[in-house]
Amino acid sequence: MSGCFAVRFIAAILLMLALEPARAADKVVPPDFSGYPQTESFRAYLSFQTNVAWHLQSTNILAISTFPDGGRYALEYWVTESGQEYDLRNVYDWAFQNQHSKQLSEAEIKSLHAAIQDLPTGNASPPLERLVIVSFCEGTHWVTRIYDSGTLPKPVRRIYDIIGEREESRRVQ
Repeated sequence: MSGCFAVRFIAAILLMLALEPARAADKVVPPDFSGYPQTESFRAYLSFQTNVAWHLQSTNILAISTFPDGGRYALEYWVTESGQEYDLRNVYDWAFQNQHSKQLSEAEIKSLHAAIQDLPTGNASPPLERLVIVSFCEGTHWVTRIYDSGTLPKPVRRIYDIIGEREESRRVQ
């Protein structure tokens, strides 16, 4: 019986080793923001965008940040799992301006979830004024991806169509 146990033990170890690359591939790798100006304001905007605890505690399923004026301010959007959408212009260390909110319909929430699931991995490195940071809840992970506003993938465009893209953001493209 001990020989049979040894064979099973070795088979179990080999199976675990075979599955290890799959687990490593499941790990969420955040985008590299080191090529952007590491100003106090950019770091603060990025901190909001990637703050897992705040977004999950607030039941957010989506957050988007853009910098259409090259970092002088950020346009920030977020949506809760109940479909409440918020957006504003965040002028660092000064003011939250032109705030809006709206309740998405059930159909819009369903379409939003579908668009989020269709997001490509992306992670381009556009100039700051074309940078679009999209973060979303995927299972127990808060995933962040970056896109170029000049070449937005269709799922990002669908998200903007659902939540309502701000005028300042549309002018840059």
